[in-house]
Amino acid sequence: MNPWMKRFVYASLIYLGLAAVFGILDGAFNPGYYAAYAHTHFSLLGFMSMMVFGIGYFILPRFSGSDLRFPSWVPVHFWAANISLIGMVVFRGLTVETGNDIFHVFFIVSATLQVMSLLMFIVNIWISITPSKKQVSVTATAAAPIPARPPGSRTAGITVTADSKVADLVDYLPSLKETLIACGLQPLGMPGHLDHVRTAGVTLGRAAMNHGLDLDTVIEEVERELARSGQWVQTASAETRPVTDGGSILPETLIGEIIKRYPKARPVFQRHFGSACFDCPGQAFESVDMACRMHGIETESLLKEIREAVR
Repeated sequence: MNPWMKRFVYASLIYLGLAAVFGILDGAFNPGYYAAYAHTHFSLLGFMSMMVFGIGYFILPRFSGSDLRFPSWVPVHFWAANISLIGMVVFRGLTVETGNDIFHVFFIVSATLQVMSLLMFIVNIWISITPSKKQVSVTATAAAPIPARPPGSRTAGITVTADSKVADLVDYLPSLKETLIACGLQPLGMPGHLDHVRTAGVTLGRAAMNHGLDLDTVIEEVERELARSGQWVQTASAETRPVTDGGSILPETLIGEIIKRYPKARPVFQRHFGSACFDCPGQAFESVDMACRMHGIETESLLKEIREAVR
């Protein structure tokens, strides 16, 4: 987790303690409006909101298969939210106690800053989790496109290989999505996941490897569904099907792919990301670079550790 996201969580716990203190004071001694106001705002804008900010910045983009769009806004949001919250509580109390208009002006300024910080969070998350609308060419393999399907007729020469793009196959025949989910690619059922798969250009071979599936079985099921829908499928033999070799470990390499092919890299991920990394669904679509940015780790430094462990 990014250090600023952790700071939001720490701040929320501090506000939880403050809210409890003011709640006890208000109930036991009834010191007036000021204690009730502090208790309410430390509970809502302090504890609950800060916790939502910290976890939301970390979780929401991650499970939408994207990066946080404006990470540089997070520290600005942190300071603006905390300073404005303290200002609202202090100046509201002084306004009630003294009746001085200058304190009321300071309260309005603090409240305005609080609203601006909330808008920063809303805009940042909204843009981050909204799938981009990109025009994608429909291709089944790296070399040859899937021909357009005339209504009521059979297409010719569709060959499904490890290099067939998952999103292209689903775009061509939507029923293949359910076929692939039944084969073991359950993340395709998650909202927005197909858009990420399309943008990343995930192939059938890579998807099967990331999920520990037998590639030949997946291809056979895809071919069977194509044939059921009236398509003429040219079956590629197992010998001629290209298989993803993993290549060198790069910033864009998926974490799931590394863990699957290089078990010796597991201790490195566990040391930096914790053992929960191995059960996290994000490893299926999260690259090393994306994970490092989410956790505030230098990408090249982690890659060096992984390569050394693998060697």
